[in-house]
Amino acid sequence: MSVRSTLRGVVYRLLRHPDSEVTLTARCMSGDGCGWELDATSDLDAGGVAVIEHTAATGHALFTRTVEDMACVVLNGRQEQERRAEALQMERAAARQSAAGRAG
Repeated sequence: MSVRSTLRGVVYRLLRHPDSEVTLTARCMSGDGCGWELDATSDLDAGGVAVIEHTAATGHALFTRTVEDMACVVLNGRQEQERRAEALQMERAAARQSAAGRAG
């Protein structure tokens, strides 16, 4: 899944980082102070089963769930990616020159 947006004429996409895993946590919202929580797990099916088992054991049926992953924003067009890479190289070169000027 990706989300696309255009800002200042540049198209960006929001993607799940390829090295990221999706994790699930959950917390019982029962009004009786239950306090049951599901520790972070990357096994989403097992996490869902744990929530269902808690409901079966207690009758508590209201939970908060947090699904989390690491995301990255990428430029959509090859030309824009190349332009940004070139600009970044120039910025780094200028920073190195500035640092060398202060050190010397």
